[in-house]
Amino acid sequence: MRIHTAALAAAILCLPLTACSSDGADKPKVTANGRDTTDSPQAVSTKPMVLGKAAETIGSPNPVDGPGGGVLELGPTTVTYATKATGETPENGVFAIVAYKARSTKAVAAAESAPIDGGGWEWTAPDGQAVDTLSGNSTNVTPSGYSSGGTVKPGTYQWRTQAFDITTAQRGGILTYTDGDGTTWRWTMPAKDTGPELAKLKAALG
Repeated sequence: MRIHTAALAAAILCLPLTACSSDGADKPKVTANGRDTTDSPQAVSTKPMVLGKAAETIGSPNPVDGPGGGVLELGPTTVTYATKATGETPENGVFAIVAYKARSTKAVAAAESAPIDGGGWEWTAPDGQAVDTLSGNSTNVTPSGYSSGGTVKPGTYQWRTQAFDITTAQRGGILTYTDGDGTTWRWTMPAKDTGPELAKLKAALG
């Protein structure tokens, strides 16, 4: 009888340890680059990256010009602010134009997620307002030598730009991109022109 009682007591003492172990297994698993690997509908990188840091993003699942999937490495490198670009004038005061490299890193073509799918690029101003690439006259900013969409073939890269029609007070802030897997990546944007592509980008803007 005493043996049974001791065994029961030992089993009860083990229960809290088991519960603690289970709780730990349910916690989000975050990789070194801040990506949440749990099955949440939309994960967000925990810390904004600096300009020049690339992120491996999941390609759009349903691009308009081909099969979806793949991996697209996106690396914003340069930002410039302009009151006129490719003959266009911003409605809100200034264009924020970001140049970045888009590279397909797998054996399949990959495309960026689009706003129509709930993905793509946004500019988060210092006051928290989100501005997408469809606002104002931003869609008409098309610098020569850069693209802004379509698929990237395996083993190749393209230089691309995204433009945002913002107010002067909204310079700086956070650049965000939501990929085909629902993960949002973030980069801290300087409030002044900077980056290795700056001279080339300004020349392309006219």
